[in-house]
Amino acid sequence: MDDKELKRILAIKASVYERSLIEIPRDSFVPRHSSMSDYMDKLVNYDAKMLNRIDNLVMRYRLGAVHKTMNEHFGTIMPRINRKGMIVGGSVIYYNTENGAMFQKDELINHLYSWYAFDYYTDSNVFFGEHLCRDRQTVIVQEEKTALLGALVHPNYDWLAVGVGNNLTENMMKKFMGRQVILFPDDFCFDFWSDHFGSKFKVDDSFTHQDINQYLIDIIHKQSVL
Repeated sequence: MDDKELKRILAIKASVYERSLIEIPRDSFVPRHSSMSDYMDKLVNYDAKMLNRIDNLVMRYRLGAVHKTMNEHFGTIMPRINRKGMIVGGSVIYYNTENGAMFQKDELINHLYSWYAFDYYTDSNVFFGEHLCRDRQTVIVQEEKTALLGALVHPNYDWLAVGVGNNLTENMMKKFMGRQVILFPDDFCFDFWSDHFGSKFKVDDSFTHQDINQYLIDIIHKQSVL
């Protein structure tokens, strides 16, 4: 067992009051191109105007990349950032740059232990994209990819994602009480979202039998040729 592994284990086993609860350093997540941004670049057929919008998305959502590849595709860092600007978790997702299919998803915290020997402050009740929320209509979807495609198509809305493999919680939604929010669940989570949040928020079933990603991709293709 090397020193780095020993420090990681000690950090995990330490009492909650002895752990090093720190903000993940911002300079650890320098925006750079990854499998997700490469996929979107191809999606817009390298249209100059759309490429600028994609670059803006990379900066705004603070996307990054890890050195590890899967089938020669770099993993995309999808950080969860709270409204104070703190990175409090997220995922590393490997996408096929040709068709946008997901190869694999890792928890961001798993990569952090290979970089630092600390037990990080995390918050599972923060949406992907929550740090971008303003006083505008908010759209909540399941996948991070969907939020990015939506923001590319309709930039005047705040697009948030619950995240692949995750689900909505009361703590996530109570932050949006009294605001204009529309939820677009897929067919797998529609019943849960509708039962738990339908009385307080608009839960739209438009994409329970239609792929929301393909719907947005079709619009992007039209915008790219205008």
